[in-house]
Amino acid sequence: MAQLGYRVMDTQIFNLKLSVLATSAYILICSLVGEGLLASDQAILERWNESHENLQAALVELQLWRVIEKRNGPEEKVSWSPNPASLWRVPGTL
Repeated sequence: MAQLGYRVMDTQIFNLKLSVLATSAYILICSLVGEGLLASDQAILERWNESHENLQAALVELQLWRVIEKRNGPEEKVSWSPNPASLWRVPGTL
């Protein structure tokens, strides 16, 4: 998506050695954003092949690493947005 100023999906995600579910959720979020769609919980769930609980755990894991963050979209719809790899951090570090 051009307005983000960086490629949506960064292959450095595989270097973090996150869980398969977190990596899958990241790829799914990037896919939605790359298609110009809001990566809302509902949009993610529609494409997610695991349980809702596993999705929530994956999103928490990604947030801890600062790989994704919640943003307010149009009409106050909350969505997930991938951060560039330069913002990713090991949990508990600055």
